[in-house]
Amino acid sequence: MDGFHNPRAIRHRQGRDSADGYYLDAYDFEAFSRLVLEPLGPGGDRKYRERIIDLRSDTPIEEPPVLAAEDLVLVVDGSFLQRELVWDEVVFVDTPFEVARERGTRRDAELLGGLEQARRAFDQRYHAASRHYLAEVGPVDRASVVLGNADLANPALRRIGGPADAVVNLFSYGTLQTPSVQVEHFGRELRGVQDVLPGYRQDWVTITDPAVIAVSGTDRHPIVRHTGDAADTTAGTVLEVTTAELAAADLYEVDDYRRALVRLGSGVDAWVYLAVG
Repeated sequence: MDGFHNPRAIRHRQGRDSADGYYLDAYDFEAFSRLVLEPLGPGGDRKYRERIIDLRSDTPIEEPPVLAAEDLVLVVDGSFLQRELVWDEVVFVDTPFEVARERGTRRDAELLGGLEQARRAFDQRYHAASRHYLAEVGPVDRASVVLGNADLANPALRRIGGPADAVVNLFSYGTLQTPSVQVEHFGRELRGVQDVLPGYRQDWVTITDPAVIAVSGTDRHPIVRHTGDAADTTAGTVLEVTTAELAAADLYEVDDYRRALVRLGSGVDAWVYLAVG
């Protein structure tokens, strides 16, 4: 979103240190929607603009549109993105304020006139505006993916698959049906309904992750592969899980598996872990 800031005269019209000025005036969401989201959306011509301003020089930029590939996936990063815009997926990168302040002030000290000036700007403008956004919009609960970012070397997947109050179906044909595994990874035993996965044949994989082996009690886990043959079916259980629990399931499954959305024999759609490749 840096290329879709408003000009400085608009960004700073409520004062250079104004939190409301940053929250309400920093970004030109209307131009971003018109020049990026609409042409890349349904019925659009795929001709979008990459930026409209050079932020450092505060100079408007008139560049020709870029033609997007038909299979392009647009990923946008920036502040306050859930305030006005609607997205297919939202990844909220959750960083504690004290950690973000330390990173941001070191990064922007030269740009903002020194370390003390940067600290003041973060306290009075940027983070004050961010607290307003969190309180008014509730972006963490609305996001479909939440990633803990306190430790850059070890990001933590906290939730995936929908907003905080969502419940999703997870089809398990293996160790996630075991109550002890459920309690270890979800903190509770899950309710389940028997179902089948048509067009898939069960196979076996040897697990090497000692943590997974310790919880499941075995290094031999089932895995299913797509055959497309209706005669091949895999029996299992449909479990109702929260999006936080789906994230915990993702962390439990090793790299031999990938999660995909499938239609079960009952007609219910559910997530399932399939063989990679």
